[in-house]
Amino acid sequence: MESLFTLRPAREDDLPTINAFAAVEGMADLPSIDRVTVAESEAGDVVGFVRIAAEEEGVGHVNPIVVYSTWRGYGVGRALMDDALARYGELRLVSRGSSLGFYRALGFHEVPWDQIDPVIADDCNGCDIHDECGPTPVARTRD
Repeated sequence: MESLFTLRPAREDDLPTINAFAAVEGMADLPSIDRVTVAESEAGDVVGFVRIAAEEEGVGHVNPIVVYSTWRGYGVGRALMDDALARYGELRLVSRGSSLGFYRALGFHEVPWDQIDPVIADDCNGCDIHDECGPTPVARTRD
């Protein structure tokens, strides 16, 4: 199915679309396209993205990954995560809402909160929908 889309580094002109996708998911605007990869359809439309919000040697901290709703189920999220995992060797993130099943299917496992970049973990502290969201820290290393 990957022939339906390709991955590439984000460009400045992608930022309005990226931020529109983030807004639909209740997230704040991304500050830049730094460490953002997009999935682009054959028609040239951005259909998903992943941002590595923080990095340390061999570890990328994902925040966020978003796939446009009509493109879910076509392998976009998996391709974005596989690409990031290939570049960093290990990915860590906070699964929110119903996304935990997706991450488990990709081989992620739960980890202690102290393994999540503090800036990302702090997003959950004091959040109005914390109990509803059920944030869960997870990680995966390259096989």
